[in-house]
Parts: sequence; structure tokens; C-alpha cells
Amino acid sequence: MKILFFLFLVFTTQVYSQVPGTDIWDNQPRTIHYSRSDFQADPQFWTACRDSSGITYFGNNDGVLVYDGERWEKVTLPNNSSVRSLLYTGNGTVYAGAYNELGIISKDSSGTYRYNSLIDQLDLKGRNFENIWQSHELNGTVIFRSFKELISVTDNRVTHVPAFRSFTYSNVIGETCYVQDNESGIMAYSPEKSSLDLVFHPESYAGESIVAILPSEKENILLLISKNGQVYRGNTKTGAVITAGSAFLPGHTDQVICAIKQGNEYLLGTLGSGIRMLNENSMPMETSPVYQETQNSSILSFLQTEKGIWVTLNNGLDFMSFKTPVTRIFDESSIYDIRLHNSGIYLATNKGVYFCDTTEPKKRFHFRKIPELQGQAWSLNVIEGQLFAGHDKGLFIIRGEEARKIGEESGIWKIIPVPYKTDTFLACSYNGIFLVTGKKGSYVMHHKIKGFDESSRDILPTGEDNTFWVCHGYKGVFRIRINDDYTRVHAIDHYTDQNGFDSPFNINLFHWDSQIVFTTNTGIYTFNRRKGIFEPYAPLNNILNPSLNTRKILQTNDTAWVVQDDEVAYFNYKDEDPSLNNELFLNLKGSLNRGMESILPLDGRKVLIGSTTGLYLYRLGQDSKETVPTLLTRVSQYRAKEQKALPVTGYRDGMELPTEIDLLRFEYASPELGNSGDIQYSYILENIDSEWSVWNPVAFKEYTHLQPGEYIFKVRSRDSAGNSGSIASYPFTITPKWYQTRAARIFYILIAIGLLWLAYVLIQQKIKHERQKARNAARKSKKLLELEIERLKLTQDKEKIQQAKSILEEDILEKSKELANYTMQLVNKKDIFNEIQEDLKELKGLVKTQVSRQKLLEIFQKIHQHKIGEEYMEVFDVNFEKVHHNFFEKLKELHPKLTKRELRLCAFIKMDLTNKEISPLLNISVRGVETARYRIRKKLGIQHEYNFQEFLNSL
Repeated sequence: MKILFFLFLVFTTQVYSQVPGTDIWDNQPRTIHYSRSDFQADPQFWTACRDSSGITYFGNNDGVLVYDGERWEKVTLPNNSSVRSLLYTGNGTVYAGAYNELGIISKDSSGTYRYNSLIDQLDLKGRNFENIWQSHELNGTVIFRSFKELISVTDNRVTHVPAFRSFTYSNVIGETCYVQDNESGIMAYSPEKSSLDLVFHPESYAGESIVAILPSEKENILLLISKNGQVYRGNTKTGAVITAGSAFLPGHTDQVICAIKQGNEYLLGTLGSGIRMLNENSMPMETSPVYQETQNSSILSFLQTEKGIWVTLNNGLDFMSFKTPVTRIFDESSIYDIRLHNSGIYLATNKGVYFCDTTEPKKRFHFRKIPELQGQAWSLNVIEGQLFAGHDKGLFIIRGEEARKIGEESGIWKIIPVPYKTDTFLACSYNGIFLVTGKKGSYVMHHKIKGFDESSRDILPTGEDNTFWVCHGYKGVFRIRINDDYTRVHAIDHYTDQNGFDSPFNINLFHWDSQIVFTTNTGIYTFNRRKGIFEPYAPLNNILNPSLNTRKILQTNDTAWVVQDDEVAYFNYKDEDPSLNNELFLNLKGSLNRGMESILPLDGRKVLIGSTTGLYLYRLGQDSKETVPTLLTRVSQYRAKEQKALPVTGYRDGMELPTEIDLLRFEYASPELGNSGDIQYSYILENIDSEWSVWNPVAFKEYTHLQPGEYIFKVRSRDSAGNSGSIASYPFTITPKWYQTRAARIFYILIAIGLLWLAYVLIQQKIKHERQKARNAARKSKKLLELEIERLKLTQDKEKIQQAKSILEEDILEKSKELANYTMQLVNKKDIFNEIQEDLKELKGLVKTQVSRQKLLEIFQKIHQHKIGEEYMEVFDVNFEKVHHNFFEKLKELHPKLTKRELRLCAFIKMDLTNKEISPLLNISVRGVETARYRIRKKLGIQHEYNFQEFLNSL
């Protein structure tokens, strides 16, 4: 039997090697690895399930890890047990089973996942059922399996079914729950009857421990896979079991941990050999390379989804995506050109030329470097069925995986055929053009064509004999004419910014609709031969943005490929209104070889694109694209450094948030679009943003210090395949403070109106006051003018008065002099009279005769008649009063009882006469004058220390 089994394995292996492989272009899934740095938890995963919104739950030694495609969230159990069982049921419930713990994983209104234990509800407290290893749903009944028992829950009614020895495995297939007991075999469990009915006797499968019971392509036939790798086929009707094969070759020792049916094949997770594959006949087959890329060889479980398979590992987590629109199939160097030739892929790279044989069955792309072409390769050209390579070392011809150099020249960009000349080619080099001739199998590089030494990487025939366009990245465009024997360039036309171009830089040329177009930084041009200038080419400028630098145009069938400002795009140029499609290629932005972008369209809406990071295979997908939900996973507010999660479900009219919020953070995801690296988001906050944001992979948005008002946050998603996510909305209101409310605003308006009215009144009063002030000022100015005029008049009068005063003073002075003279004359006169009287008296004593005496008497009488009397003094008084106005009146005011004699004495003193001079005028002695002065001082109350004359002068 062992010999027969070995021969059977050899036969099946040989049969497989002869089976033609599937299309290598379609067999390119992608494996995404997740490690501890991603999920921040224990790296051992036991199980997984997925809900209807695409959220994935993983059973882990730390509890349950929830992954929404963007973020991981850990949910721990009350006893910190590892979770070995997860189940998503038809009513939207996620059950988690652990060690002596059973419960539900649910999400609260804020989007936070929590564990709710069912131990009390199901009356399981104190019951030692140990680990729940598997959970199933069957016709509304949830079945939990532990080694000791089955716990069946129907409408909160719990049924316990104890094991005969140990329940080691269970699975639901169709309408039946199959359970293996180590002692009793494989049985069918009926929740309605709470019974176990034997299906397969343990002896029929050698009593092995079964790790998988899977459906087969035949009805009533189940595939039984044991831990040791044995594969059995069991008939549920007859109970017969036959051996179908083994997962392991003879001599290979390992264990199978889990298994699933994937299409017509079976995937087996092993303890140390990674993933093994069985074909539909349960025979081992060569494992696909994608299944060999797991980061750990211990496979603990599988979870199948629409887009791929989750693989839980003993150390880590992998997702194998089968619907990825882009796959990097080469990453060893930078790609400059791509060619398919004789069922092989050739790549021109900065490290040389690589080759991949696409006819190898069931294998991924495997590139090998062609030894002779080590170093910088620029181009690959297929001419007359021969493959040529332009290389830094020179020009090479490639056959299979061998290369032979043509000529001795180095630095060749590419080779092009010469129109209308058979077996004649041009090798375009760094500094000119070389002539190449020959046929298949024999090519010779001849002389360099003289007269043109510029770099000729970008060259095309013009359509005229022996005439070519050459574009130089910095010098503009050349049109060169070569003589018939191709030895010399005899004419060169050089076009720069003087011939229609805005700039001579970054000009490239391509074929489009049987003509040549020139791409620039400012649009696309064609050459007008009649005018000799370059003119804008409307058919392409109307589709492409002329403000962007178009660096490549490639026309194939009904699709055109372009590179604009480092972005790859395509459009159907036969459509009435062509539109650019570039979403699928956004990951290439910034990684293209500028000026030497490599694009190779394939059949079946596939395309190869080379970049600085390798070679990518893109699948353009179907015209009808999928729309999936975009989820708001969490909304958080930050206030005074405190975070608070806000409800993301259960609201309709919008959340009311306080105005004191410092920061509002929205987190979102689109689980059904796939891996987060392929998803982009665009958002808008109505009442703040005027348009949707640019697409970016960041899965959150924050707003700071929003003003009071009503807002709606919206977010949408898309993936690189063009699938889009629906718009998720979150309405909310920032409530104002009391002074920001509507009533407060009305109050502010009223206050403002009142203030405006008050300001109006005050302004009117101010205007009135200013007008009155202006009138007053005018009156004042008028009065001042009048006063000024009056002042001028007074000044004139004053001048006149001053003049009169001067005249008066002069007159007074004159009169004072006259008065003084008069007074002195009176004094002198009286002195003379007195002397004459004295002389006459002496003479009278001497005269003896009567006649003489009589004569003397007559003389005395005449003298007496003419003596100074009262009339002379009155004349003095009048003149003195004229000179010294009101002098006597002021003296009388001081002392009304002053006598006339005393007044005169004061006048004489004021005139500075001495006592001796005064005495004759008053007919008193000098002593009498002193006495009179004393009496006057006493009457006037003049103290002794005061000068009497100064007092009189001050009057």
C-alpha cells in the first residue's frame, strides 16, 4: 500500500507539471503583512470573523482586536483570557468565546467597542466549561463548542450537551452541524432535538483527530482532513469513509491546523509548513507562490472575504488580496523601458536588462538579469522581429537571454528604422547619429553621420525623405536633412521660442493620428509647414490641460495613455467627450523616470508601467464600479486637554456641542474597500469649506476653535481601482454662550440701534453746539474786530491824549515854572518891600524935618498900598490848583478843617520851598512856619518818621 501510495503521488505530481498554467497576468494577488507594530498586541491570533460593514474581529491572546481598515482597537475580557472563538451571526451580533467566558462584542454610540459578558444571562456562572474553541450559527441557534460540551443558545434558552470524551472539532455545512468526539466519532448535532446522531464511526478514519470537515464538489460527500495530514472522503448517507490522499509527501512530518475550500481547491494551514494546497480531487498540488509569502509558517485559521483571505498566524497576521488592481511584479531597479518579445518580458533598467519567461505555469514573475547587459540600459526596440537594446555600453541585439554588441560605439539611446530604405537604421547616441545596416542575424554599425553632434534620444521621421525631427530637452527642436548616402547632415533648422513655442525647454515629440505632435510645458503643438511655425493642436489641448507638462503620449486601439506632471492617465479618444482616468495610478506620482516614462498596454484591460521603484501591473477593472459604505468610526472633542468621545450613532437632528471646544476630531474608514494603503478620503465641512478637499490617505480630520453655528461634516472614500465609498455625514451644532444666543443678538441689535440713536442725537447736539459755537465765534470775532477797531481808535485817542498829555505836561511844567517864578518873585518882592520898610524906618529916625517925615509917611502909605496882599495869594492858589489838580480837595478830604493858610503852607512845601522862603509869604516867622508844619502833620496823622514833603507829593 505504501508503494502504491508513493507511485500515486508521483503520478499526480507529473500530471500537475504537464497541466498548462493559468494566465500569469491574472494570477498576481498581493499579500499584506501586519505585525505587532501595527496592531499593538500579542502577535498570536486564533480566529477571526467579519461583520456586514466590513469590520474584522480577531481573537488574540490579549482579547479581541477590531480592525476597520484604518485603525486597530483592543477589547479585553474581564478575566483577561485569550479569545479562541468568534462568530458573526445573521442578526448582526458578534460572539466571543474564551476561557470560562462567553459574551458579545458591541459598539456603543461613540464608536467604542466593548465586551458584554453573557455568563449571568445564560446562567453559566460557576460552570467550568473551559475554552470555547468554535462557534456556529444554525437556523437561529448559536452553538459554542468546548472540549467538555456544546452550549446551544436559542432565544436565551441554553442547552448543554456534554461530550462523551472530548469534542475536538465542529463545523456547519449546509443545514447540519458536524461535531467530532474523540471516542464516539463524527456526529450530527440537532439543536431542535438536542441530540447527537453518529455520521462517521471513528474506525472509518482510523480514529484520527479531525481538524477540518469541508464540502466537496459532490453532494453528500464531505472532505475530512486529519491533524496528521490524511485526507478522507466521507459519504453522509452511507457513513462510508475512504482515504483520498495526504497533504504531505512521504517523509515530511507536520501537522494540519485548519483548512478551507477556496474555489475548486483546498487550502490547508499547517503547524510548520505554511499553507498547503489540494486540488478538487483532494490531491496535493504545488502551492501557489502567493500562499508561500506568509510571514510565519504556523497557520492557525483562515477567514474568507469577498476580496481575499485573512490568515491568522502564530506570530502575526496576513491578508491575501485577490482583487487588488495593482501588483508590483519587479522591484530590483528603476525601469526605463518595457517590451514583450517571444513570450518573455524584457526590462531596460539602471542595472541592466532583465528577462522573465511568462510561459512558466502557476508561477509568479521571476526576472533574471542578462549578463552581457550589466549597467544602464535605456531602450528596447523590436524591429523586423529582432530585439535591440540601447545601452550605455552601446547597441545590442538580444536573443533569448543572450546579448551581442553591434559596433564599438558606446552611449546609444535607441535604434530606429529609416523610412523607405530597407535594412537601414539609425543608432541615436549621446552626441550624434550612427548608420546601421544589416538583416536578421547580421547587423553592422558604420560611420557617424557628420554635421550633427547633439544628443538624439527623442527622434522621429518627419515624413519627408531623409528628414528627421530631433528634440533636445534644453535646446529646443531641430529638423535635420541627411544626404542620400547618409554620410552628412546638410541642413539644420533650429526652432526655439521664436517659432511658436513659449519656451525651448522640455519639448518631446510623439505620433498622434498619423501626424507628429510636440508636447511642451504650455500645451501640445503641431508644425505648420506652410508658415514654418508651431501651432497649438486643439484636439489634444481640449482633452489635456495645456498648463501641465505633458511628457508622454501613447495611442493604442481606442485608448490613449499620457503622462502629465508626473501623473499617468488614460482616456478613450473615440468618445464624444473624453475624460482622463488617473485614480488607479496615484501611487506612481513622484516615482516616474522623467522623460523616459515606460508604459506597455496589454490585452484584457491590463497595463505595465515602469517607475523608479520597479514594474507595476495594473488591472483597469470594469466600467461599472462598486460603491460601498464610508464609516465615521469616531468623533472626539478636546476641551482643556480632556478628550471626550461623541456619539456617532443614534443621532438624527445633530449633536449640540459647547462652544468651548478646542478641537474636534473626525475619524473615518471604509472597511469594504480593502487595505488602508489603497484608500483615499475627501471631506468637506459645510459652513466652513467651500469645496471638497483633495484626496489623501489620511483617515482623520481635525478642526480647531469652531465658531457657534450649524455644521455638517461629510466624508467620502475611494480606492485605487476607482471604487468609491458613499458619503458619510455628521451634523452638529456649536451652541453659543448666553451672549452669543439669538436673544443676545437681538439685545445687541437693540443696544446698537439705541447707541446709534444716541450717537445721532449727540451728533445733532454736537452739530448744533458747533453751529452755536461757530455763531458765537463769529460774534466774538466780530466783537473782537469791533474791539480791535475800538482799540485802534483808543490807541489813536490814546496817542492823541498822550500828545495832549505831553503838551499838558509841558504846559504844566511851564506853568509850574511860571508858578515857581511867580512865587519866588513874590518872595523876593516881599523881601524887597520888607527891606525898604526897614530902610525907611531907619530913615524915619534920621529925618528930622516934618516935611521929610511927611514924605516918608506918604512913601509908607504907597508901599502899604502896593504890598503883597491877599489878592496875590489867591492868584497863587488858582495857578497852583491848575498845575496840581484837586490837590487842595484831597487835603480837605483827609482833614476838612484845614485852614486856607494851612492849605497854602502845604502847597509851598509841595513846591519844595524852605521855611525861610515860606515865612514872608505867610507873614509869619520861620519859627511860625515850623509850628504850622507840625500842626498840619498832626491833623493829617502823619507819623514823625515819614517825610512830609513826600506825603504831599504822593497826593
